[in-house]
Amino acid sequence: MERNPLIYMTTFKMAEANVSSPSIAAAAKPAERVLLLNEIIMLLCIPVAIMGLIGNVIVIYLFCQRCRNSRFFLYFQNIAFANIIVLIDVFVIFQRIYLQSNIKLFLIHLVEMLQTLGYNTRFYILTAICAERCLILFWPAWNKRHRPRLAAIMVCAILWSLSFLTSVVDNVACNADFIITYNQFAIDCKTSNLIRIVIDLVIFLPVMIQSTLAILIRTQTLARLDVTIIFTVVLYFLTDTPVRTTHNIIYWIPELDVFLLITITQLLDSINCAVNPLIFVIVGCWKKTSEESVFIFLERALEAEENMAPTREVDEEPS
Repeated sequence: MERNPLIYMTTFKMAEANVSSPSIAAAAKPAERVLLLNEIIMLLCIPVAIMGLIGNVIVIYLFCQRCRNSRFFLYFQNIAFANIIVLIDVFVIFQRIYLQSNIKLFLIHLVEMLQTLGYNTRFYILTAICAERCLILFWPAWNKRHRPRLAAIMVCAILWSLSFLTSVVDNVACNADFIITYNQFAIDCKTSNLIRIVIDLVIFLPVMIQSTLAILIRTQTLARLDVTIIFTVVLYFLTDTPVRTTHNIIYWIPELDVFLLITITQLLDSINCAVNPLIFVIVGCWKKTSEESVFIFLERALEAEENMAPTREVDEEPS
């Protein structure tokens, strides 16, 4: 997901100038309302982002301490780490706009690239989770015999590398308009945008959808792991899909209000990162006593054999 910081900051300053100019006060009323809406949205982002940061840090810590017996712990741990990277961008943008901090352009570009890295990585890894769970359900014998022991680590490394490559290409192509002409910038960025559309909408998204539907169809009684995966996918479609769709068309429709779209996507990012850790607690503590430790809730949320009804608990085989 690409957000040109030059466009972002320039649009913000232009809106401020228009609102403060007495000669166009009447014409600036719509712009003033839009600016006020943007400020409200950004202010809402901060408490949500703080909750998300705390929640994901706790998830990473608890997974490192206790939850080491399943490939899915590693996957969700990487998603939590990617969420933290995404939230860094929210805090930097807020600091730059509202606190008027003097942040160098290079640092802004670096944060934007890291944000794209985390955003793409959590999408890729969530797709891998859905595909691997589907593989376990449909071909359990083959998966147990032929799956490499370190497959989860290799998958995470490959997906982080792919995300890093796409984020570098996207940010170099779409944030280089200050050193090249607009026409060259538009062509390069749109080419990068087409590549991203192919990767996201042609490769990963169909795999995620088909795997999730297969999980729902294959299992009569959903295990807690399946419920966790489905809830996470639903959260993705409610928050990430609008963001990804917006940024796939943002360079094709110049009439769009870039500043408003960016602030809305900041809020959606914050909501996604804040709700993600809550899914583990909700699924893990369902129909269980409140006296149990949060460690147990996290472990139970990723159990592959225990369903949502009170039954005998059986942990999933180690990766």
